[in-house]
Amino acid sequence: MLRIGAVSYLNTKPLIHQLPQLLGSSASLSLDLPSRLADDLASGDLDVALIPSVEYFRGLDRGYQIISNAAIACRGPVWSVRLLSRVPTKRIRRLALDEGSRTSAAMVRVLLWEMYGLRPETIPMGMDENPESVDADAILMIGDRAMHPARGVYRTIWDLGDRWCRHTELPFVFATWVARAGVDTTGLADILEASRDAGREAFEEIADAEAAKHGLTKEDVHRYFAENLHFHLGPGERLGLTAFQERASAIGLAPNASDSKTTTDSQTTTDMIAPAKVSIDSILDKAIDGERLTAADALTLLQSNDLAAVGAAADQVSRRMHPENVRTYNIDRNINYTNICTAVCDFCAFYRGPKSDEGYVLPRAEILKKVAETIELGGNQILMQGGLHPKFKLDWYEELLRDIKTAFPDLNIHGFSPPELHHFTKVNNLSIEEVLTRLKAAGLGSIPGGGAEILVDRVRDEITRGKVMTDDWLNVMRVWHKLGGISTATMMFGHAETLEERAEHLQRVRDLQDETGGFTAFICWTFQPDNTQMDHYAPKGSFEYLKMLAVSRLFLDNVSNIQSSWVTQGLKVGQLAMTFGANDMGSLMIEENVVAEAGTVHFLTLDQIREAIEELGFEPRQRTVFYDLVSKEQEQKAIDANRKQTPKELVQLN
Repeated sequence: MLRIGAVSYLNTKPLIHQLPQLLGSSASLSLDLPSRLADDLASGDLDVALIPSVEYFRGLDRGYQIISNAAIACRGPVWSVRLLSRVPTKRIRRLALDEGSRTSAAMVRVLLWEMYGLRPETIPMGMDENPESVDADAILMIGDRAMHPARGVYRTIWDLGDRWCRHTELPFVFATWVARAGVDTTGLADILEASRDAGREAFEEIADAEAAKHGLTKEDVHRYFAENLHFHLGPGERLGLTAFQERASAIGLAPNASDSKTTTDSQTTTDMIAPAKVSIDSILDKAIDGERLTAADALTLLQSNDLAAVGAAADQVSRRMHPENVRTYNIDRNINYTNICTAVCDFCAFYRGPKSDEGYVLPRAEILKKVAETIELGGNQILMQGGLHPKFKLDWYEELLRDIKTAFPDLNIHGFSPPELHHFTKVNNLSIEEVLTRLKAAGLGSIPGGGAEILVDRVRDEITRGKVMTDDWLNVMRVWHKLGGISTATMMFGHAETLEERAEHLQRVRDLQDETGGFTAFICWTFQPDNTQMDHYAPKGSFEYLKMLAVSRLFLDNVSNIQSSWVTQGLKVGQLAMTFGANDMGSLMIEENVVAEAGTVHFLTLDQIREAIEELGFEPRQRTVFYDLVSKEQEQKAIDANRKQTPKELVQLN
């Protein structure tokens, strides 16, 4: 029987919420302080334990291995790890370290050294010791007691998660599941990750059970789980883990990083985040043969300049997944019902602040007129998106949906991106489940993948403020899929992100698709910098676009459809994308305003879209958002209706 140990703190509860039931009689589970778990693992009293990262580094020479991508990490403020200083930070000479976690103790010493050149004297502070009575300039406080308002007079209070992430621009990993050398952990990774996933679904239940024990409100605990903590050891976290080892070893707090290997499932962390030293041919052969690529594989391909080889492999995969001699397109219209938005996105040229004279809300009659024009041209759906309006309650959106569906019952409303839907929960003080359930009942048919940008909080923090973060974006989609809905996923790249973060974005999309299966398509496009506050970024060209598109096709083996983005790339590159992994030309897009505000305006007629597909030897077919083909009769009616419109008349619809 495996002997497993886990941390007894509040931050562990989502990881172990259902672990005893999932383990059954195959293992025993004990709870203790992080430092004591590390000691028991080292002595052989435990086989597997959730231990502090720094203890993992120290055990590498004994064969320690990370065995799961379930972990405790943060990508910004963590709340439960704080430095409280009675003197200005630069004058800290004596530092009291909470005995509960050795990782946080190493973390604060790394930050003090790198930021201020400080090597203060350290003294231990017991778990039961009153911090106010400790004779020290500053105190490291962790766990539950760090989450309560500090008593006493402190000149500086640091949230160490926030300090680390801003200083290094990397996530921080506090603890990972580690096994001793020689321990048979077959099947355990799946159990640990299933327990983690079940815990993420049970945040509210856990908060209800735990809040009073820790002197916190249920809302506080739920927010702590959902916003402060991150429970997945993704590529970014692995990079942060390696950086922590290197920085801690530089001041003697961990073994020299060059003398040890940070492993996960017998593979080095460096290997998982850096390009493997193999030719890209072996990676492409894996994808062509239907074998799943890793994030390291994706990164290797993104760093490659062999566009022809990557594109050819993506084309083969696309043809394997879509062997029919058909390539598709859609007819819809992007109706931006308002441009008023409380978020500040440096990349957006479309939004206007609530007090702007240029803000608008479309009258209901104008919206219905736009829908009617779309249907006349053969459209079967509208794409409804707007800004984060500060005043509209949920019943305003329900009424909007009902008015549209009453007038046009057969129309699909592809509406409200995750940032909008998450915003609705804040304005109405409702759960995302209730918001989505009510909108679905009112007529919402599917959700667009807008607002994803890059699904890495470091990037989101840099380019936007007041907008949904990564885990909440994903959770909107998760809940919608579990309600039976479908959606698309997107990526806007070519700005503040790294190639590693592009790979992490793809990983997050694929992980959620593994869980729910609700994404029908993936669409990526390059950032358009003109007229934005990020115009210092040089626009990415067709080379980068086609490579990113091809890698997306190769990596996202569980997402059936990849769309071309001719709206940002133009006709020729949009057509070429159909030989780089895309199987869909996207939408006729009768109206588009957001990208157009950034100065990028490409316009295609329906005949041009169909001809682009035909020139590649495929039959063009109109589809719905569900990727069902419309009847040949409906398709011909749409062709005839569009041919009656002159290009000038079609442009005037925008």
